Amino acid sequence: METGKNTSADRNRKQTGNSEEIVADSAICTCDKGSKPGTFRVTSQQKIYCNGARKLVATDQDKDIKSLNFGSCAAKNNGPCSPNIVWSNTYNKIAIKGKMYPLTVKSSGTCKAGGGRINIQTSGQQVVVKPSASPRKANSTAHKSPIFTEEDWKHLPQDDEKSQNKRVPAAVQVNNVLVNGKREITITPYDQEELLFTTSLTAGSMRGTGVKWDVCYGNRVIAKGLTEAPARTYFTKEGTYSVYAYVHKPGSPKGKGVVKITVSYPKFKSIEWKDENGKPVTYIGLRNKVFAHVSLPGCKGISVNCRFYYNGYEGKTYLSALTPITLSAAGKVKIALSLSSDQLKKIIEDRKRFSNGQKIRIYLELSSRHWIENLTKVSQHPILFNDKIEFRSLVIYKDSDCKEKLQGGIADSGSTVYVRVSTSNMETGKIRLDVYKHETGNQEEKSPKPSPVYSTSSPVNSTGVYKFSLTLAAPPYKEGTAYKVVVSWLFSSNQSSNGNVNNNTGRQTPKETKQYILKGKEVLFSVKRHIPTPKAEPSKANVNRTEPEKDGCPRCREEWTDMLPRLKQVFGKVSANRLKAVAQTYTENMKTLSMDTCWVKAHFFAQATIETGYTLNISEIMNYKRERFEDIFPSKIFKGSWTKDGKWVSDRDKNGKRIYKDGMKRTLDRVYSITDTQERKIVLANIAYANKNGNGDYNSGDGWRFRGSGLVQITGRKNYSKIQHLINTRFKLNVDIMTNGADTINGDDRIATLASMCYVYICTEQNPQKFSNNKKDCTAFSKMIGNEIAERKDGKVVTTNWREKQKSFDRETSKAFLTESCLWGKKSSPKPKENLSKWHEPVDNPQITIWTQGGYNNPNNAVFGAKRPNGHYHQGLDIFCVEGTRVYACLDGTIEAISRAYSGQGQTIVLKITDKEQLEAFRKRRLSYIPFYKGEWKEGPNFNPDSNEIYFVYYHLREILVNSGTVHAGDVIGLSGISGIEKGTHGPHLHFEIRSKRWCNGLNNRCNPAYYVNYRNDKILSPEEKKRQEARNNLGQLKDFKGKIKK
Repeated sequence: METGKNTSADRNRKQTGNSEEIVADSAICTCDKGSKPGTFRVTSQQKIYCNGARKLVATDQDKDIKSLNFGSCAAKNNGPCSPNIVWSNTYNKIAIKGKMYPLTVKSSGTCKAGGGRINIQTSGQQVVVKPSASPRKANSTAHKSPIFTEEDWKHLPQDDEKSQNKRVPAAVQVNNVLVNGKREITITPYDQEELLFTTSLTAGSMRGTGVKWDVCYGNRVIAKGLTEAPARTYFTKEGTYSVYAYVHKPGSPKGKGVVKITVSYPKFKSIEWKDENGKPVTYIGLRNKVFAHVSLPGCKGISVNCRFYYNGYEGKTYLSALTPITLSAAGKVKIALSLSSDQLKKIIEDRKRFSNGQKIRIYLELSSRHWIENLTKVSQHPILFNDKIEFRSLVIYKDSDCKEKLQGGIADSGSTVYVRVSTSNMETGKIRLDVYKHETGNQEEKSPKPSPVYSTSSPVNSTGVYKFSLTLAAPPYKEGTAYKVVVSWLFSSNQSSNGNVNNNTGRQTPKETKQYILKGKEVLFSVKRHIPTPKAEPSKANVNRTEPEKDGCPRCREEWTDMLPRLKQVFGKVSANRLKAVAQTYTENMKTLSMDTCWVKAHFFAQATIETGYTLNISEIMNYKRERFEDIFPSKIFKGSWTKDGKWVSDRDKNGKRIYKDGMKRTLDRVYSITDTQERKIVLANIAYANKNGNGDYNSGDGWRFRGSGLVQITGRKNYSKIQHLINTRFKLNVDIMTNGADTINGDDRIATLASMCYVYICTEQNPQKFSNNKKDCTAFSKMIGNEIAERKDGKVVTTNWREKQKSFDRETSKAFLTESCLWGKKSSPKPKENLSKWHEPVDNPQITIWTQGGYNNPNNAVFGAKRPNGHYHQGLDIFCVEGTRVYACLDGTIEAISRAYSGQGQTIVLKITDKEQLEAFRKRRLSYIPFYKGEWKEGPNFNPDSNEIYFVYYHLREILVNSGTVHAGDVIGLSGISGIEKGTHGPHLHFEIRSKRWCNGLNNRCNPAYYVNYRNDKILSPEEKKRQEARNNLGQLKDFKGKIKK
């Protein structure tokens, strides 16, 4: 055969004469639509070999991307090759498995996917031998001959898995497998990175031990028993592949290596517009710069260009030239956009020329010579041009990074909060922040010209974002008082001449400084007042306690410490601190509200499990999908009527679909098109609860203000008002839930618990026990609390909230509170007094004091044995406490001594432990502590833990709540302070000592309290806890003057 050129194919054909050369693995093929030649990978069969039993025979079923990949396809706009080949001129004298025919070098194919023509350039065989002249010799040459006859076929060697590796010991396994040196890699169709698989075998392997390979795509096996490592052509479809290597058989319990290969196709995933601080923005203004954060996964190594444009009056107007962008390894890039003066002028002129007031939106355009999925969708996410001068937002945060919002508008006294102000298009002047005292219930201050309690300002900057810090210490901030934050823009220029100033003051005299106040965006907050725990009378030694009565069930009137493990049993995902607040509040108020039986507790918390989803997340977030929203509030959305038993029945059309009220479908369509999640939540709440339960109309905002909150989802102004009245009259507490509504309840677990208990008390006709005691059916209780809400799937009711509450009661709360054995109202033998010997920490959440009295960051100074500058050694442990923190008795004991002096060590309590059970509890309490800080001692000389007397000493108290007599573990015996620290301190603390003798010098007879107090060192404190100590340090070196703090 003459072709005009002496090619390798011609030479091979001359050697084989008229015979046909079989195509094998590694053959080279070309496609007239592809960007590169393809290397054949046989995947259709794994049994039939040629070329010295080294090469698998290719068949007409090797036709897709697993076998051939020609790079990019010209017929698909240079998209990835995904062939679907129909082969012709196959070797039809032999059929493999009765349906597959071998390919020869004379075979050719047509791609049905792109129309390309496929030709075979080389056979892939390494040795070319002319076929035997007689069948007698065929048996000896068939394994390396490229020519087959039917007689030859009978003598082809077959791959026998049972005989393969038969000489290799069974214990030999694959010990490790890597691909390109890693266990997991990610590839893309364009990077052309070769895959190199490496394996290591366990001991006992010999040279030539074969390794087999399986390839899985997801849960589907796409190649099994490969004798060579899989080629890249197997990994073409987007997703994750698992490649297994083994010696004897797949699935062996050990020695089966596996690697993961993830294929990521080039695609446009997302675009987010953010400011210089990384905060999301929806507009670009006059001078600020914004950034388009674009994600293009799978585009590593692909060139992509970008430019910005807007649709002006005369058509598409480009704002930048076509510029290449540099993608990170993950395919992400940040592209800056800022507008010049000429561009601003042109955009404003174009906007004026639109008669319909059309808004100007700026788009990002991306382009590439390679195919990238959904690349044109980037233009579906423009940013709005807005030159209006206004305040955009005003939010209070708990942290300096402005990530955690102040929940409920309630802040701790002494803490630092951060006010973040966002503005637009203010170019000169300054931003001022004023804090005013807010009178609850009034819309304006009583004084016609109120004076702010605090003011500060900041010059206008280019970002339009400002952060102000407020330290809520007295003075000027007082506990239990509400405050209003107002921001203003002060300037003396003609910037407002464009007419786009959002002015709310009316003061626009050209010769005067203009002040603009953000109307309706003022923010309220209050300094937290704790719901107080009853204190001891001066003549008593301990806090008022509820002693178990002789008649009835002692569990009904249990302490919060006994209730806490029951709540943990039900609400396993809720933190211990939150459950503690719930348990304390419930037990303190349950008798007053007639909720002090095991049955009431079980019913109450069964409601809470379903209303809060077992998380005690006490806010109705209104983040409903449309179908769920329609199921919960059908009476607001659909036509229908109420039944006698209080259920809503919607009218339906002939197809069984519910009929919308006039205009409601269009309203919901608009609501669910709102992209701002928070705005959509507020709109949904105002729709759902308008003119309901005492709320005003949609525009009143009552729907959002009085949305569902608390453990049982209290809803509506009417119910909030009843609860407010009960709190004020029955409990005499200064707690305001009307001004900020749900935000106040959601911001404090104690307020949420008390408000929910009051709601149940009101709903059950002031007799919760009537609907609870001895009642295993929750229907009556649930009916008093709220409506039954159905949950549908495929249009059918699958369950209701009442049914779920019944399940919770049956399976969880009734078992946790032991209702079956409750003895409420029954006379029983007096229960032996419970052992009150449980250890209680001296303060809640004990932690090391980081800041010294002089304001230095040195926690080493607070530990037992720390050497001071005067040569003395620190005799106790300094536990951080802001002034006024509750101080507890650690064990049952007697008050040995009290000092009310304001010098020396300040107000002090000495607690003596002599009871044998308490001493035993003390010894068992000893922790496996290892001294953590430099210079820390384990104990002083002569300390005796087996002494018949142990003393706990509490220093620096602000207030002592006991006189003499006996106290019990967990009793509040005082409040922490800074008394006795003559020069004042940056780090208020409780100095706590443990002694084995009443009087002792130096470290004698003293031990390190850390072996008994489970305190937290500065390495494990949370960022919030560290910030709290730092906030107190920033207040300065405060002094105590007879119980009053002075600068």
